[in-house]
Order: sequence, then structure tokens, then C-alpha cells
Amino acid sequence: MTSLHFDSLVLFHDPALRLLYHRWRGQHNMHRFRPAVDYVQHALRQHAIESWVIDLNGLPNLGLDDQMWLSDEVLPALKPLTNLRQLALVLSDNVYNQLAAESLLHQGQQHLKFDIQFFADSAAAIDWLINPTGEPAVPVTSRMVA
Repeated sequence: MTSLHFDSLVLFHDPALRLLYHRWRGQHNMHRFRPAVDYVQHALRQHAIESWVIDLNGLPNLGLDDQMWLSDEVLPALKPLTNLRQLALVLSDNVYNQLAAESLLHQGQQHLKFDIQFFADSAAAIDWLINPTGEPAVPVTSRMVA
């Protein structure tokens, strides 16, 4: 598994599982949000990702301009990603971002041709992605979870 750290993003990529996990870092550093999202989109395409975890923990409030940009430009760009099968969204305690994420997914549902589930923690999200049978999985290693 490859771990990459940017000033605003932590990414984990597992080529064998075709899994991408990312979590925001850098409390109030939203000037890096759009470049970080662009990088994630590039990684989704480049690595033919099938399973994706978006961890909203640490993400400052999404501004209205960023929400519109996600809705108008980012979500439509996901539609051609035919390899993408699952998205696990890890919700934070930030109710504002929870509502924004749910609203964005609802508005963009015509572009999202993959299964989406919501989780309270990243371990459960990763378990859902790598263990579709529902049987007890091997415990997730700490290096897979940020």
C-alpha cells in the first residue's frame, strides 16, 4: 500500500485491491481543496480504482462555491469512470459537511454509477469495500486507516 502526504491530503493507494482512501488534513487550509480534488480525480483514472473511501474527518466547512464546483464539474467527471464500483463515505461529526455531502450526492446521482454507503469510521468503510460477503473480515491494519 502506498501512502502519500500532501499539505492538505493524506492518500492511501492499494494497487492489489484497486483501492483509494483519502482524508483531508490541515484544519482551515481550503485554498488547497480544489487542487487536492483534481489530484484525487487523476488518481482514480490513472489507477483504474474500483473501491474509493472519502473520509470527511478534518475537512473544514465546504463553502458554497466549492459545493457548486463539486456539483457542476467534479461529479459529472466521475460518470466515465467505469472501473469505479464502490464509494464508502466516512462522515465526520461536522453536521454541516454531512448535509453538504448528502445533498451533493443526491443532486449528482445521475453521474454516480456505483454503490455508495455511509460510515461512521474508516475501519468499517474499508471492511465493506474489501469484504463484500459480510463475513467477519481479517482485522484492518493500522497502516490502512489514517
